[in-house]
Amino acid sequence: MLRAILLLVLMFLSPTIMAISYTVEISEAKLQQKLLAMMPIEKKSLIYTVTLSEPEIELIEGSNQIGLFTHIKFVIPGLVKGTGRAKIAGSLSYKPESSEFFFKDPSIEKLEIDNVPERYIPKVKKIVQKIASKILATRPVYKLKGDNLKHKLAKAMLKSVAVKDKKLLLEMSVL
Repeated sequence: MLRAILLLVLMFLSPTIMAISYTVEISEAKLQQKLLAMMPIEKKSLIYTVTLSEPEIELIEGSNQIGLFTHIKFVIPGLVKGTGRAKIAGSLSYKPESSEFFFKDPSIEKLEIDNVPERYIPKVKKIVQKIASKILATRPVYKLKGDNLKHKLAKAMLKSVAVKDKKLLLEMSVL
């Protein structure tokens, strides 16, 4: 009899239990630390050297977008040596098999470089875009920790990713 009552109680509670969800928050500061660890990024070719350094992350409210402000140094030996800033924006993508978040479709929103002739700016922008697409899109912005229970749940049951109040919100559900 007791088993039957317990079974009935569990059956009535199970839809409620299945609906339970919670959110893991990752602060902008924590993401900033991860980004600092992956920089500087330097790309050399026979013609030029581009260095991206001193990143500043910006979580874009109400989306899963990340803005990245970075110092940029562009050098064509013997011809041009310029420094400035770039803003790169991209969305976040999550790869559950590795528990990592990546820049997806990074694009240059703004580029300002001193001491570089105006005629070179479109070419520099194209080069920086290529670097962002190849390097930033393949290096994780954040990795969920395997030893953290909340992170294990996020890995197994990630429902959505959003940005609110300068925090990355990972919404999970029990099912």
